[in-house]
Amino acid sequence: MDRHPIRSELLIEAERQHCAPNYQPIPVVIERALDCHVWDVDGKRYLDMMGAYSAVSHGHLHPRIVAAAQRQLGRVAVTSRAYHGDTLGPFLQKLCALAGFEQALPMNTGAEAVETAIKAARRWGHQVRGLPDGTAEILVARQNFHGRTTTVISASSEPSYRAGFGPFTPGFRWFDFGDMVSVRAATTASTCAVLVEPVQGEAGIVLPPPGFFAALRAWCDANRILLIADEVQSGLGRTGRRFAFEHEGIRPDALILGKALGGGLLPVSAFLADRRLMQVFSPGSHGSTFGGNALAAAVAHEALRVMEDEQLVARSAALGTHLLARLRGVQTQWPALVRGVRGRGLWVGVELDPAHASAREVVERMAQAGVLSKETHETVIRFAPPLTITRALIDEGVDRFAEVLAALPGAGAPRSAAAPQPAAAAAAAPQRPRLLMSAPEHFEVSYAINPWMQPDLWRPDDATLRRHARAGWDALRATYEGLGAAVETMSPAAGLPDMVFTANAAVVIDRQVLLARFRHPERQGEEAHGRALFEQLRARRLVDRLHVLPEGVCFEGNGDAVVDNTRGICWMGYGPRSDRRASETLQEVARRPVLALELVDPRFYHLDTCLSLLSGGELLAVKRAFSPQGWQQLQDIAGTQLVEMPEEDALQLAANAVCIGRDLVMGHCSATLRQLLQERGYRAQVVPLDAFRRSGGSARCLTLELGT
Repeated sequence: MDRHPIRSELLIEAERQHCAPNYQPIPVVIERALDCHVWDVDGKRYLDMMGAYSAVSHGHLHPRIVAAAQRQLGRVAVTSRAYHGDTLGPFLQKLCALAGFEQALPMNTGAEAVETAIKAARRWGHQVRGLPDGTAEILVARQNFHGRTTTVISASSEPSYRAGFGPFTPGFRWFDFGDMVSVRAATTASTCAVLVEPVQGEAGIVLPPPGFFAALRAWCDANRILLIADEVQSGLGRTGRRFAFEHEGIRPDALILGKALGGGLLPVSAFLADRRLMQVFSPGSHGSTFGGNALAAAVAHEALRVMEDEQLVARSAALGTHLLARLRGVQTQWPALVRGVRGRGLWVGVELDPAHASAREVVERMAQAGVLSKETHETVIRFAPPLTITRALIDEGVDRFAEVLAALPGAGAPRSAAAPQPAAAAAAAPQRPRLLMSAPEHFEVSYAINPWMQPDLWRPDDATLRRHARAGWDALRATYEGLGAAVETMSPAAGLPDMVFTANAAVVIDRQVLLARFRHPERQGEEAHGRALFEQLRARRLVDRLHVLPEGVCFEGNGDAVVDNTRGICWMGYGPRSDRRASETLQEVARRPVLALELVDPRFYHLDTCLSLLSGGELLAVKRAFSPQGWQQLQDIAGTQLVEMPEEDALQLAANAVCIGRDLVMGHCSATLRQLLQERGYRAQVVPLDAFRRSGGSARCLTLELGT
């Protein structure tokens, strides 16, 4: 590599001489990039914790997106919208399906998409609402950022964006973000729309107060006002949901996307709405020579597929809890320097006290330490890495940030801080778990639907094995109750020996029940019994609602679902027993992202046979059970909290365990595993469950968690 000690300075000076001074970049000259890292012209490597303002959510130069661009460049790139093309329709079909809108209007930059939204809202106000032409008004939040075009800065309340650029476009009225009283006060008879960011990014990653967007949605509905969500920065997984409005449980009338839509390669944006709003456009009323070009459509289409295939939304949710926890730990150590930490997913703002620290100085020192970030509004440092980042890289970046703070003049000594805990885990108080079991009155191995089940080996010792099963089941229940759990029971049914494995009947998340659908005919008779049981539990107000899967989709309940409250996601296993398509329904019921893992070893046919979540967030896992991609996901997200199960224990189904506090109830535990657990502060409670292992089950298979 050509390294020259003054090359950076020369290139910076060339920009200074020939580029308009509308930016003040961090003095780093980037030459190349890959995934979460960039390199400067002198060969120094940096960790990218800024992600090009969310434009590089897929990581730099994602190989699949680059390959899609290269394929399309060999065919056709730009023809204008004067003609049809073979990439635009499929791209918009995919985008509309993901976002839940009927149509999209493709543009290039985020600001262009915002301008499109403004034109649509105004014409809708005139044509549909009947407002006189030229009188429609749009409500916008103070401290918003929707772009820098003349019309868009007319909607801004930021003086530096407006100074000297008047006269401004009329038709905007301001309200205070998160304040419905202010919204009502700003509304007039001419109000046709509210244009708002679900999270105010440039204002410093400002979150709305709980309930604000639900109230705003209701207000818009009651007053026949459009609600338009600007998700140029927050959309496509940045906040740990596909779209940030999903956190609020609402659906806007229109959606603005950009940045990540271009896959980190090209400017691609879009305005989405249903036909009732899009019908205001007619040929010639709006357009863009480059908007929706063949190259952009091919790249954006692949970017959407990568987002789904690599489960970037769930990664953002899981790793975002860790990023928030680590940064809050830094705040605890340096309370005089850090005034606040706020964010969602992999989008976090750290607010510094300007009396003690300059955000610009800190980001420049971070760059010197090999971590790239950027300040906003002089006091906030943003952390928005590619969604492909790993837990280990997050730790590296936050460690460097903490070291920079420690080296600031006058920083003093840090306060001692406990090990960081995600917000959900830190707030949780010990509660009494409620579990469901079904007695083994009719348990036997009479058929074979997994490699553990061998009826010929069961029959000679049927009576003895039945006694062992009953004794083990009684011991398991007693162990649970001894640890403070409340145990509900489900009546067994003759001819359904596997009903004893209640984990497969359903999954219960926050009092919502997703009922199982079994793949094998031998178990399908259990479905009616499970439904009847949960109807009874609903009548007793132990659960709220029962949900069913789409026809033809198999999913075997808690057997293939692990609810990870520490990370704010659900893990789901698919392959032998459950279909990956079930993740869509599971996500709707759980109201959190689902990260699906392919199971490839028939001995580990359910996720609960090869993955056990401990109360501190550790994951005990059997490596051989997962596809290489699935194991990589576990490594990336759990990092040092991923503990590979020793082979001896894996083959005794030791991962099929139930964690209650610091106690792990299991059917087997070697001395090696016991020591490993003790080192992490856990106690192994071993129950003799060998009879059930002959059917491929152990403690967790015999137990369905109902909540607390």
